[in-house]
Amino acid sequence: LKRLTGYQDVSAALTEMKEEKRRMDMEHRVSILQLFRSRIYRQPLLIAVVLQLSQQLSGINAVFYYSTDILTKAGLEQPIYATIGTGIINTIFTIISVFLVERAGRRTLHLVGLFGMGICALLMMTSLLLLKSVAWMGYLSMVAIFAFVAFFEIGPGPIPWFIVAELFSQGPRPAAMAVSGFANWTSNFIIGMSFPAIQEAIGPYVFLIFAILLFIFSAFTYLKVPETRGRTFDDIAATFRRTPSLLDREIKPYTELDELSPDGHE
Repeated sequence: LKRLTGYQDVSAALTEMKEEKRRMDMEHRVSILQLFRSRIYRQPLLIAVVLQLSQQLSGINAVFYYSTDILTKAGLEQPIYATIGTGIINTIFTIISVFLVERAGRRTLHLVGLFGMGICALLMMTSLLLLKSVAWMGYLSMVAIFAFVAFFEIGPGPIPWFIVAELFSQGPRPAAMAVSGFANWTSNFIIGMSFPAIQEAIGPYVFLIFAILLFIFSAFTYLKVPETRGRTFDDIAATFRRTPSLLDREIKPYTELDELSPDGHE
């Protein structure tokens, strides 16, 4: 820990790890059905699912799957090189996000990423609409795609997986990851299958749909998603408390005592 963190005093980290291990040994594994039925996990689960939807409904895989076709319609003579450039940008900003995530915070990066992608989606729509009247709009669309991918890797790419793992303790975490993963891949499938038909029907205005969704997800993140960087599970759980009477039950991980004692006390 000293070598990894650079701190000489790691007693606080060791204490937290021991406490998490103690709680993990005591916790009862929560099933998916219990996850949906429990009021304690309702808001964290909603946040986890919406964040996964924000990743896929942002339109990122539409850009990845069909970038060559999009750039061809934008009038670029060699769109394959721009597509390769998209992959390079993706790799570079993935590395950059590794260094940013512990400095800027999960919530902040997700907000910046979503809002930036929304602006880029509007630029893509505008450049494609004005392509016939303004020749250089094809290059603007390429720059917008590059920036779109960069903002994705700063925020919506990695952050949903970070936050899902940090919103839940050991007991409900596997079930929460399963539900959020299902939401992620289902929305991925829907976008991948429907994008060509939607683009054929409404043309560049398909990016307006993505922009609207991105701004909606930005508002949700700003209003509902707590910052999890540097916080323990207890600290995060306290964010979701609504009334003092739920104090102990909100903090305490799910155990068999929940079934034996409705008020959460031994």
